[in-house]
Amino acid sequence: MGLFTANMESLWSMLWKTLKPGQTPSENRARLMRKDLTRIETISLRGRLHYYTRFGRPVSKVTMPPYRGLEYYRPGQLLGYIRWQAGEYGSRLWRFMILRTVSFTGKSPSHQVEGVSPGAYIILDVEGALKVRAAMNVIDQIENMGIDPAEVSPAYYGHLHQRILTNQPYHRYSMEQHQSFRQEGEISV
Repeated sequence: MGLFTANMESLWSMLWKTLKPGQTPSENRARLMRKDLTRIETISLRGRLHYYTRFGRPVSKVTMPPYRGLEYYRPGQLLGYIRWQAGEYGSRLWRFMILRTVSFTGKSPSHQVEGVSPGAYIILDVEGALKVRAAMNVIDQIENMGIDPAEVSPAYYGHLHQRILTNQPYHRYSMEQHQSFRQEGEISV
């Protein structure tokens, strides 16, 4: 059995642990499996496994002690999702993705991503310490400008994805570019 499977509890026991007073298991399952939202699984096992969101605006969060959680996002939202797993001799997996959530209608293009249900459109996907650090540095720069990374132009993240994967220099996200993107969104709405 793999590390992920060996440390996960069954869905049924998870549902029992998250029951609120006076709530039936089926009511709890409906609360945790919201049909109109994208569900992101978060896990934190100290020193062994960390799946978490770096940025994004969930509409709700459910914490399931001791180490699991769920975050729910409306369709069309951007979020940064990090998956890190330790191996016997260091990091076995270190992956960072910027995802745009999709609806359950199936009309939006989407990819299957482990820990994301029903799936999401992948805008940026980097793996390995150097590439993940490069992407994280850009996210830090954007936050230092006072901009929420969830509000950045998806086209910029696509540019960043291509440049990081090919080890090419990328341009920094500017306030002018951000204002232009926001105005474009206001006009098209």
